[in-house]
Amino acid sequence: MRTSTRRWGLVCAATAAIVGAGVIAGCGNAIEGTAQQNDAQAAEYAAEATSSSVAASSSQKAAAEREQLVTQCTMFVTRAGDTIDTYNAFIDAANADAADTGAKASAAAVALRAAADGANASIPSLPSELTGLLTDYANNYRDLAAAVDSGQRGDNLNTLASRGDELSDSIRAACPTS
Repeated sequence: MRTSTRRWGLVCAATAAIVGAGVIAGCGNAIEGTAQQNDAQAAEYAAEATSSSVAASSSQKAAAEREQLVTQCTMFVTRAGDTIDTYNAFIDAANADAADTGAKASAAAVALRAAADGANASIPSLPSELTGLLTDYANNYRDLAAAVDSGQRGDNLNTLASRGDELSDSIRAACPTS
């Protein structure tokens, strides 16, 4: 009985090998016909590839523009803080009737004009929602510098300084933070 079991096992193994070879051989047969390009599918693929490339390029451009805007806004905030510090030092000296009031007034006027020039210089690279604010800011700071240079005190300086603060706050609100 052992011999017949072995034979039966050999017969089964041989049959499996023949069937397996037939399946493998069946996959290797050549298919008759002529290969044809699917023009509609090729055009659709080309359109998708172009669209994807345009979208990637547009996304990179938008990221670069945003980065430039963040840089410009960061410079504005830094410059505005420095300008306000210089202006406030002048106001403190003027309120105390200090001996260096004239020097601090000159420094404040120079800082105000520099801030106005910086705002004007950044306008061409900024979106329209910021250009109007920066133009108003620059004009206001030039008016404030002229008022400081002319020796004005009191209400006119307060009005111009308050307007400058409002414009600075509006610019900061319109600027992206990162």
